[in-house]
Amino acid sequence: MQNNSGNITFDEPGISVASNFSLPRDMEIFSEPPSFTATANDGYLSDAAIIRGHFSYDVPSAQLQSLWFDIDAAFFGDLAVTFNITAPLSDNSYAFSPGTFFPSSVNVPGAFSLTPSLRWAIGADVGSVGAIYHSSNITMTIPDGHAHVDFTNSNRSHVTGWGPHLTYAVNTKEAATGHASPFIDFSIELSLDVLDGLYNITGGVTARPQFVNELNVAQSQTRIRKANRMIWPRNLTCSRGFELRSAFNFSVSAFVTDSWEKTLYNTEIPIADECYLF
Repeated sequence: MQNNSGNITFDEPGISVASNFSLPRDMEIFSEPPSFTATANDGYLSDAAIIRGHFSYDVPSAQLQSLWFDIDAAFFGDLAVTFNITAPLSDNSYAFSPGTFFPSSVNVPGAFSLTPSLRWAIGADVGSVGAIYHSSNITMTIPDGHAHVDFTNSNRSHVTGWGPHLTYAVNTKEAATGHASPFIDFSIELSLDVLDGLYNITGGVTARPQFVNELNVAQSQTRIRKANRMIWPRNLTCSRGFELRSAFNFSVSAFVTDSWEKTLYNTEIPIADECYLF
């Protein structure tokens, strides 16, 4: 609240937010006609978070003095996606956003408003030199994620926890050298508006789990398109079929819109390296 020095200060003891949604079965989530479609065979995502924080704004100088938030979050995702590529496809990143959830905001008329929001996106990094029919199914739980986001100094932002628990399955019916790597983006954002728009700022934290799948077909090794994510060398003994290498990549980034973005946590876990005969 505004004090005698001309500052507006506020301490948030804890905002509880949560959201969840299910994708309709066999929903086309993105495509590039006429040669590529991605279909969600099944999908359920949920999250919950508690947000605490503090800000101080100096009215006479119109400057933000401090703004930080502590976010305690839990996340669950279950996603099954089928990639159907019928012709060569250039490397690209695709995304589908099912919407944004806005919990209740903190509003002091004439002074400030603080608005949290939860954003989801389902996407994939995809590219191939030929036809691919591949399905990925991954279930992940992140029960204990903590983030401290300092809007005025990115170097003071940090995270703890965020250890993922996961199960997975893959099925490839047609293979070419390429990659089909689905991901989920989950963002917790906070927007601060001071004095009815005199000053506003938005920032938060984004978690991205990604199931990285790279296919290599021996006959097309001279035309390999790399996913540039794998951390171990390819299997050179897979000469009469195709190699499927899978890994789980998970990153957490903090950001302030139009100011800075910083990766605070990143891990990659090799899952499988299998050779399938034609």
